[in-house]
Amino acid sequence: MHDRVERRFHTYRYPLSEVLPSLDELARYLRMDDTEHPAYLYMQQRLAELISSDLEAVGGYAIGRVEELDIALGRLTVEGVSFEVGSQVCGYLKGADEAAFFLCTAGALFSDEAHALNESGDFMEAYIIDAIGSLSVERAMDRIHKALETEQAERGLKITNRYSPGYCNWPLKDQRPLFGFVGENSTGIVLSESCLMHPIKSVSGVIGIGEKARRRAYGCVICKNTTCIYRRLVQKE
Repeated sequence: MHDRVERRFHTYRYPLSEVLPSLDELARYLRMDDTEHPAYLYMQQRLAELISSDLEAVGGYAIGRVEELDIALGRLTVEGVSFEVGSQVCGYLKGADEAAFFLCTAGALFSDEAHALNESGDFMEAYIIDAIGSLSVERAMDRIHKALETEQAERGLKITNRYSPGYCNWPLKDQRPLFGFVGENSTGIVLSESCLMHPIKSVSGVIGIGEKARRRAYGCVICKNTTCIYRRLVQKE
């Protein structure tokens, strides 16, 4: 049995008001351009309410040294922990000597509110709240990604894009070793038996670090996952 390794979790906290999408960004994401539509007016109202809240998004990462990156087998091993990320993600992580495994959440408000609205039959409002949560957690993670990039640049290193279990052919079951690697942390995110995160508006994944690591355009053209938020955002650029 391996001794449990305690790793530092670099924590970041952002007031929700700082990571909420703008009204224009949310409207583009939802393909809503009718400013007189009830949905648009609801978006405007709910964003105004949320921006004055005292809620926050919480996230961060734990870093470990890459011991194996086998593109043919699709296996990534970091400090004794193996991940079956698949050949696609392994290829994207090529050049990484270290890996940062991240967690980030926008909090339980979005999933709780969306559930309550769906239960009461307010499906439009539920869809909008869900979208606000999705964009908020990604905006928070964008900040954490940038903070990691700045931190590593001071070491003369570069970083890759971020990749998550359930996307780019990385099996969702790898949430278990990911959470095990990160260990105790300040996000409050928990993993269900089916490897889903709660709060629902949470993200997890890996970012490669190394002298030869590099960021690249997401392969949305060949990806078949139509629910991916990155695909939806790229298509709107």
